[in-house]
Amino acid sequence: MQVRFLSDGSEYRSYGGGSLSQKKEGGGIFWWAILITLLMGAATFCWFFSIMVFSHPEKPFNYKVLAKFKKLTPLRPYTIYTAPNGKSFGPRDLLAEFYSYNYEQLSVRNDMLKRSYLKNYQHEQPLYLLGSFRVLNVRALTDSDVFTKGWIVRARASDLEDVDLELVLPGLTKDSPPFTTGDTFNLQKRNYASALHVQRMEEDRMCVTVVPLAYQAVSKAGADSLALTPPESLNMEAYWPITRDPGPEFAATKDETVEVASAKQ
Repeated sequence: MQVRFLSDGSEYRSYGGGSLSQKKEGGGIFWWAILITLLMGAATFCWFFSIMVFSHPEKPFNYKVLAKFKKLTPLRPYTIYTAPNGKSFGPRDLLAEFYSYNYEQLSVRNDMLKRSYLKNYQHEQPLYLLGSFRVLNVRALTDSDVFTKGWIVRARASDLEDVDLELVLPGLTKDSPPFTTGDTFNLQKRNYASALHVQRMEEDRMCVTVVPLAYQAVSKAGADSLALTPPESLNMEAYWPITRDPGPEFAATKDETVEVASAKQ
């Protein structure tokens, strides 16, 4: 007499009352499901990671990744005719704009300024600085700076000593400093000196780092134009601001006004 046992399909039982049974192989489907889930998670992570990297090139890690794979957007060499429109601030306007910012707000705003510069102001307008400034010190840029080639000028607003300026002159290949301590120069609208970083210093003073967007248009009155070029790459791991704070008591002794104007194209 043969007896057939009902089962859920997970095993086969022998006929004739035997006790021997065999398990069906079903574990492979489970591991395939795990693998597919992991692959989908990895793909989603890579997608969000790429969006983060391309959307925030101002972050040092993201910038290095983009530079390694040659995905950086080349900085556009603007002229006085092609520079983007933006809002202009004098030293007093700048101090009033940023005075109420706390550390987190200022950090976010600085990231936006750098991001807009690296993306050639595709979505945000630049913030331009105007006014008269007295030179405190000048030095050549080095590999340890954000901009690695050219010169940088540290100056102080003539009508408001609470505002310092860092004027970056990228790609300037002069053996002698373009300015000397005590020179007074004027930043005008046609210089398109765009703000990249605003730093709060001791005694509620401010220091703003600017770079002329019209790279080939900056000149000194009575002298040859300063041949500036946009940098090919930046050292985003370097410290901002680029120069050290000379302190509120520092005063330049020389008094010679130097016009910073736009050369005719």
